[in-house]
Amino acid sequence: MNKEHYRRLIGIGLIFAISIALFYGIYSESIPNNGPVAHKGVLDLSGWDFDREGLVKLDGEWEFYEGKLLEPADFNQDMRREAAYFQVPGTWKGKIAGGGMDRKGFGTYRLKIIVPAADEVFGLKMRSVRMANRLYINGKPEGESGRPTSIAETFRAGNTPYITFFHTNTREIDIVIQVANHVFVTGGIVNSIPFGQHSDMTRMNAIQLGTDIAMILVLGMFGSYHLCLYWIGRREKTYVLSGLYLLILIVQKSLYGEKILQRMLPDLPFELAYKLLDISEFSSAVLIIIFFCSVDARLMSVRTMKRVLAPLILYIAAVLTMPYRIHISVKYLFFLYLGVAIVYMIGKMLYLYAKSRGQTSKRREQLLFIGGIVSLLVFLVDGSLYAENIVPTDLVGKIGVISFIIFMNILLAVRFSNAYEHAEKLTHQLTVSNQLKDEFLTNTSHEIKTPLHGIMNMTSHLLEDEDGNLTAKQKQNLWLVKDTATKLSMLIRDLIDVTRLKRGDLRLTQAVVDVRVAAQIVCDVLQFELAGKPVRLVNQVQSDVWVLADENRLRQVLYNLLHNAIKHTDQGTIKVMAGAEGQIVYIVVEDTGTGIPGDRRESIFEYFEPTDGPLPQDGYTGMGVGLYISRKLVERMGGNIRVAWSEPGKGTSMMFSLPAVDRIPVYRETASAAEERQGAVFEDALEDIVDKQGDTILIVDDEASNIHSLLNMLKRHPYNVLVAFSAHEAMGKLKQHPNVDLVILDVMMPRTSGIELCRSLRSHYSILDLPILLATAKEASQDVALGFRAGANDYVTKPFDGETLIARIQTLLAMKTSIREAIRSEHAFHQAQIKPHFLYNALSSVISFCYTDGEKAAYLLAMLSQYLRYILEMDRSTLFVPLYRELELVEAYVEIEKARFGERFDFVCQVDESVHHIEIPSLCIQPFVENAIRHGLFEKEGRGRVELAVREGERYIQVTIEDDGVGIPDDLLYRLTTGERQNGGGIGISNIRKRLETIPGAALSVSSELGRGTIVTMYLPAG
Repeated sequence: MNKEHYRRLIGIGLIFAISIALFYGIYSESIPNNGPVAHKGVLDLSGWDFDREGLVKLDGEWEFYEGKLLEPADFNQDMRREAAYFQVPGTWKGKIAGGGMDRKGFGTYRLKIIVPAADEVFGLKMRSVRMANRLYINGKPEGESGRPTSIAETFRAGNTPYITFFHTNTREIDIVIQVANHVFVTGGIVNSIPFGQHSDMTRMNAIQLGTDIAMILVLGMFGSYHLCLYWIGRREKTYVLSGLYLLILIVQKSLYGEKILQRMLPDLPFELAYKLLDISEFSSAVLIIIFFCSVDARLMSVRTMKRVLAPLILYIAAVLTMPYRIHISVKYLFFLYLGVAIVYMIGKMLYLYAKSRGQTSKRREQLLFIGGIVSLLVFLVDGSLYAENIVPTDLVGKIGVISFIIFMNILLAVRFSNAYEHAEKLTHQLTVSNQLKDEFLTNTSHEIKTPLHGIMNMTSHLLEDEDGNLTAKQKQNLWLVKDTATKLSMLIRDLIDVTRLKRGDLRLTQAVVDVRVAAQIVCDVLQFELAGKPVRLVNQVQSDVWVLADENRLRQVLYNLLHNAIKHTDQGTIKVMAGAEGQIVYIVVEDTGTGIPGDRRESIFEYFEPTDGPLPQDGYTGMGVGLYISRKLVERMGGNIRVAWSEPGKGTSMMFSLPAVDRIPVYRETASAAEERQGAVFEDALEDIVDKQGDTILIVDDEASNIHSLLNMLKRHPYNVLVAFSAHEAMGKLKQHPNVDLVILDVMMPRTSGIELCRSLRSHYSILDLPILLATAKEASQDVALGFRAGANDYVTKPFDGETLIARIQTLLAMKTSIREAIRSEHAFHQAQIKPHFLYNALSSVISFCYTDGEKAAYLLAMLSQYLRYILEMDRSTLFVPLYRELELVEAYVEIEKARFGERFDFVCQVDESVHHIEIPSLCIQPFVENAIRHGLFEKEGRGRVELAVREGERYIQVTIEDDGVGIPDDLLYRLTTGERQNGGGIGISNIRKRLETIPGAALSVSSELGRGTIVTMYLPAG
């Protein structure tokens, strides 16, 4: 521990000591001195100097008349001989061998005081008399709290402190106090009754009231302070717990001691006030235990803490629900339990303190923690002792509260200080790391520029092609390489400029620049970005518009604005215009894109504007540093940039200004030569490839260069390739070509991101029906996980590696084919199992008729032959059949059963005419009809009914099979609902459920009630 820490501890200790000493010095003035003691109902104060020795306690033997509520007029000499003597202060704890008083009852106290002089104004204070009292002095009523009566029904508890003053003309003062208790555990005069001159009593009462009010104010101030610390920013649970604890202590202190709340609200019901006191005491205990455990989690586990708190919460519940006289009788047991819990926490903290040797900061916190717990224990113990008059004053308890507040605030301040120092260290480390990152970024960017410019120079050299060795297609690809390299060069320049701007060393070379030429060069570079998009890029800048600017920086600004417009314009026109007004040239980039909301027209120029979601959701969230750099560059060149006009869904106009200059012929000639740059001419657009025999792949990407690269890779393989530049276009292509086998999907797209499109596709296609391969430039685990959660099968990172990409495509297509074949084989297997199952039941019916009725047997054989004809004509690999074929099978089965049991059931079939030719899974209705007849009806007595209804809905058909049979037991219904096979049972229903689970949009539900029947409902997609 260094010297600074020692100085802090010494300062804290001095503050602590001064606070305690000041409080003790003030409060000690209110403590009466020990004087003579009353004997047999008489207290002789004739030798007591009130001016010098101050207040005195009326302690000693008082006359006591048990079971009588006497008034001063009731006393005479004979009555005095009947008196017993009771120690004051003292509580009624029950009868003992030497006397005593029942815990509940009533009686009268009497004391005769002999004072040194007559004609004085004296006062006395009643603090705690359980639970009601009435005071008479020299035969006159001088005060009361509650209503002491002999009958519990008319009794009203009070026990609120009060002070009274009186004038005496004699040296003898007669004090009579009626006391009754019908509700509390013990009764009697609990605390000493201070007695003295008017000035001394006034000062004592003011100090006692003042200290209680001061305690309430201090608790409220610190409680509010802790809660404010939480709400303002330090979202730590400890501040909430400590703040709530201190605020609940306010309730407790206002109901205890001087009982400020009862004095302010004299009509407050006794039971309500004392229930509030008990609730505040034990709820504050619950909060402080949770607080201690949150400060140091090692104090006790969550499970142990819950077990410790359970009895306290149980008592709070008892206070809320039971009458006061019942729950107060067991309060002390719970108070004792609370004390044991606190002692346990002190022991555990001492153990942890001894265990953490060598950890200076942790031991310092633990020491403060121990001090706070000990202070709290002192407060609780002293309060209990004072309540039972074991200690004469609650001074130690109040010091305990102050000590607890001091310890806890120091502890939280130490934690705050440690956290602040830690944050400062982290800030310094982050600043250093940020500087290193900027240097690394700058150095890396410079290193990348060297080979990049080499690529651009070699490409330019090849494009010159003086010997004419290159084909038009090769030239097109070379132009694409050069323009892509130029685009990358612009991006690297932006990254370098960000670092230079931070360091303040960005330098510009001002010169005279032709705006039309600069705009045309940028338009030519970005022309390949428009491949496949119905967007035109138009340079409408007039000739001879000259500005004073850094030519490279002007191109950089135009590139950022045009690229931003291309990125977020799906169709229409992007224009570059310019005009001069006086000595200023205004350059405008106008598009027909998505537009910018009004509240974001300033924020888009901020550095790395944050987005609301993990991916861009609209047109101006994915630009990064481009617009920020553009604004800084324009301002450095003497102009400004802003959004001149924008409307969501209609377009945007971005405008920036630069200083104008006069026309200079020499620059005009140079500009004319530069304007003749030959751009990339795309002889063939990025069109779909649909003339091959292989699988069909859909590419969705808004970057023409990416699509061009993918097309070149996939052309060497027998794949049909569809191209889409947006999510909307992709959904259109899927409608035109429903047999797409794989989607390669770019994650970063404007308006609708790749993640959103992936989720949309998954709502229509399962992960097996349409594999999705995400193409992303991000390899962070959270970005990959986001793609998989959206429903992607796999991902590939940009830039594409040809072999990896083709391998992943082949793997996904092979997986899809294998799973399709596996599902088809399983369906055929289950279908083959269903047919023997049905034939066995049908043949059993036919055989039974052969012995009784030949004509019916012949009719049944005819129906069976019809059924067999349908079965044999059906291809075993067929998964779907028209609905009318399934209904014919149902009819054949029903006729067989009717011929045998015609008197046992009725069969009703209702089918919409429009659904007869809709294809459904084969053998998905007949097994349920069979189950309804065989198991639903034949197992019940009397005639039954089976209804089959097929209804057409919106894009689905509903099939309902209902019977009024015996129903299905709950255990069997549960197994049917969950798809569990029965031991030794048939496979029909479980087979149908399996097949329906593989069909998107299909659903099956079974409901049944014993004795009433069963309803089976199927929903099948229509088409």
